[in-house]
This record gives sequence, C-alpha cells and structure tokens, in this order.
Amino acid sequence: MDDSTAQTPERTAEATAGPELADLRVAVIGAGNMGGPVVRTLLAAGVRPAHLRIANSGPASSERAAAELGATAAASRTEALEDADVVVLGVKPYQILDLVAELRGDLPAGAVVVSLAAGITLAQIEQALPEGSPVVRAMPNTPISVGEGAVGLMRGTAVTAAQRELVHALFSHAGVAVDITEDQVHAFIAAAGSLAGFAFAIIEAMTEEAVRQGLKRDLADALVQQTLRGAATMLLESGTHPALAKAGVCSPGGTTAEGYAAFEREGVRAGLAATMAAAAERSRQLTED
Repeated sequence: MDDSTAQTPERTAEATAGPELADLRVAVIGAGNMGGPVVRTLLAAGVRPAHLRIANSGPASSERAAAELGATAAASRTEALEDADVVVLGVKPYQILDLVAELRGDLPAGAVVVSLAAGITLAQIEQALPEGSPVVRAMPNTPISVGEGAVGLMRGTAVTAAQRELVHALFSHAGVAVDITEDQVHAFIAAAGSLAGFAFAIIEAMTEEAVRQGLKRDLADALVQQTLRGAATMLLESGTHPALAKAGVCSPGGTTAEGYAAFEREGVRAGLAATMAAAAERSRQLTED
C-alpha cells in the first residue's frame, strides 16, 4: 500500500462528485453501534435503501435495524451477500475473523470488503479471504451519522484506484475521510475514533458545572453544546491556530484568563493527553493480541 496520507482533511460532503452509487449493492453484516452510523452515511451518499441489505445476528434484529435506519433487512447473511459490490463488516473485533471465514465461500467475486474492526489488520483479513480479495479497513467515529464525523481509510494490497475512489464516495457524507496507513491508525483512534466519546464526557462535565453554577439543565445543555460547536466551526472555517484563537479571548485579568489558569493548574491539558495516549496504546495492544 502506498503512503498517500500526507493530506489535509477535507470535508468530504463538499468534494467533487465521485462514482455513481445509485446502482451499487451493499451488504452490511452487523449494523450496531458503529455499523448503524455507517449505514446512515452510505444512504446519505446515495446508496438506495433497497440496495443496502442488513444482516444482524438474527432476522428480528435485522428487521429492527433496517426499519430504524431506512434500509432493507436480509433474511440471512447469505441473502445479504447476493450480488453485493461492497460488504461492510460491522461485528466486534473478536468476531471478525470467524465471520470472514464463514462468509468466504459466499462473497461475490470482486466485492470490496470493508472492515470496521479495530485491532484486526488488513493482512489478517486478506489471509482469511480468497487471494486477491480487495480489503479496506475503515475507522469511523459515531458523529458520521450526522455528517460531522471522521473516517480513516486503509487500503489492502489488492485495492485498485477505482475501488479506493468508490470507498471514498461511500463515505462522502461522513464529514471528513482520509487515507491513513495501519501504522497511523493508533494515533487516528486517539485523535478521532475514540475522541468523540471523550468529547461527550467533557461536554457532560461542563454541563454539570453550569448547572451547579445556577443554570437550568436544558439551558446549560444548549449553551455548552452550541459554544463548543461554534468554537470548532470557527477553527475549521478560519484556519486559525487554536493557540491564537485562545489568546484572542483571554483578556488580561479577565474571566477567561482566570479560568484558563485553573485549566492548567488542575492538569486538564495533561489529563486529556493521557486519555488520548491510553486509547492509542490500547489500540496497539489489540493489534498485538
């Protein structure tokens, strides 16, 4: 795989038109916590609901997921795979290799296999599939379900340029989609994959403090969420370095400067760095297990 990762993330929804997806047939095996947001993203990109078939652990689960997500339920994994151009594997990492072995005989020739599993390498998946099978690893975060997330894409050895373009088109409404190498996936998980969960925890903590300070909860929710959204949007749209933006709102002796002093004194910066480092290290451990 070549290293085409030296890129600035671009908002993929604003990218130029890619391959036509209306006739593409997609099978999603496991539309759960991560597979579900991926389904929403693929539908937003232009895959037809009738052409996106979901197979979960059983027919009832498949029906529920399809109804919730606006896709089509398959009666079985075999049915989901019929004529599929792309097969998305959304099961847990510990299940992925057994699933690949189970599906191996039913995979349509040339179908692109997209794995969402952390810790399972391209080489492991390729070895479990017929020789020459195109495999892509996708590391998305949950905000892709509202078009404001990030996806890291890793290409296997048999993936062609056209297939790479196809996968990027499928994630064109995710928010940003970038090519990374497997060596970079651990840092990506810290900076995007797991970071959404950390952001939720930070928002929760800030909201609770706003309530403690006297705001009603619904008002605290709205103010904290909108302010963080606005701050991120300012940086994205202006390209301003965060340090400069921070300096712009820290008036000498003012409220922000006082709060920021507590931020550093309480070790918030170090705590956030340690949180991200722990996620990256766990990703490395999962790959080595």
